[in-house]
Amino acid sequence: MKIGLGIAAVAGGAVMGAIGFYLSFGNLSSAGHTTFGFSVDHAPYFAIGVDAAIVTCLVLDLFMATIRTSWPLLRVLAHGMTAASIYFNASAHGAITENVDKALAHGLMPVLFVIGVEAGRRILVHQAALPADHDTIPGHRWLLAGRQTWRIFRQMKLWDEPYSEVVARQRRRAVFNAWTEYKAEVAKAGLEQGSEEALARLPKKLEPFGLTVDEALALPDQMAREELRRQQEQEKRDQELELEKERAEHQAEKERVAHRKEMAALKADLSATEGVAGAQARGAIAEAEARADVQTRSATALSDAVDSQEVAEANRRAAEANAKVLEAEAKAAEAERRKQSELARIETEKARVLEAQRKVAEAEAGAAEAKRRAAEARDAAAQIARRAVEAEDIANFTPKQRRVRFVARMLIAAGRSGEDVDLAAIEKAIGVSTSTASTTKAEAIALMKAGYDPENGVDPEVPSRAEA
Repeated sequence: MKIGLGIAAVAGGAVMGAIGFYLSFGNLSSAGHTTFGFSVDHAPYFAIGVDAAIVTCLVLDLFMATIRTSWPLLRVLAHGMTAASIYFNASAHGAITENVDKALAHGLMPVLFVIGVEAGRRILVHQAALPADHDTIPGHRWLLAGRQTWRIFRQMKLWDEPYSEVVARQRRRAVFNAWTEYKAEVAKAGLEQGSEEALARLPKKLEPFGLTVDEALALPDQMAREELRRQQEQEKRDQELELEKERAEHQAEKERVAHRKEMAALKADLSATEGVAGAQARGAIAEAEARADVQTRSATALSDAVDSQEVAEANRRAAEANAKVLEAEAKAAEAERRKQSELARIETEKARVLEAQRKVAEAEAGAAEAKRRAAEARDAAAQIARRAVEAEDIANFTPKQRRVRFVARMLIAAGRSGEDVDLAAIEKAIGVSTSTASTTKAEAIALMKAGYDPENGVDPEVPSRAEA
């Protein structure tokens, strides 16, 4: 049956479209010449252009829907061209108000054709599950709820969300707001939630949102379950947050304990050398004192009980104990001396480090001062060279004389630093051969001996040239 209905619909649509285009072509061709001012040759092209624009826009819209790149402007343009075609056909045989029956008859076929194409488009969109069907707001919604529809349209475009998802979210939000208002009204009326009188208000309250009576009466249980679910999720999030805090505190405590252990190990290593010797000495002293005390008491007891040999033996043992005490004291003194020596060595090392730091600071300061003096020397040399060049320009020296004076300034600068200028440096500086560099250096030395002093502006050849 579906196949048969589809074939019948396609056949009927094709017949309706063919008849509509045939009649529209005839009407528009005639009206294009008689009413709209086209020539006899151009009037058929006017009719073809209007009908072809409608078909092209609709076909393009279907094609872009199949590739999931819908563009609503094409449908708007197709409907606009259809309205224009209806107007042109209706006014083909006179004013529309004077010939209403003819206008309706001539404008009917384009309307039927567009309706057939829109039906085919809906079938295609539904069968292919194209997104254009879901992302387009139905026109009737703009008429029935324009303000709410504008908010839906705005959210769809701002957040790139499909129409069905936005509508479902808006409906859930509206139902929740109505439920909140219902609870406030029940509490204000002094009714108990869940009572028959309170539940009787729900269907009417939720009727504007499309809920049936059963759905409205089941809403309290649904809301209770949702509230319980939200509480459980919140408790779960709170537990996870508390667990994260405990983990963070545990990690921080582990790091603090590790830091304290590291510091304790460092302190133990630092004091190990000092403490071992002292502890050993104190232990030896305590052991020796204990043994001496025991031996002394034994010797006293024996001296009272026996004579000569036993007393002598006790005295010997007491002497040995005293010797051990002295030896332990000597070891303790040696350990103390070593401790003091180590402390002194540490202080000496600290002093050496401080001295080295002071010398480094002095060296850095000397280097900075040397850099400053070098910069001042370069500035002074540049000033001297500038004044010398100005004097040479005033004296109108030849290029050779200028080279001689340039080399002389090089020699003067090198003499201040205790260095010498070789011929290779002169060759590179003035760009001459080795023989010319040697001759120029000799002339520069002779000029210096004659009293050339560029720093004070003294040049022995300047007066003679001025007189000449």
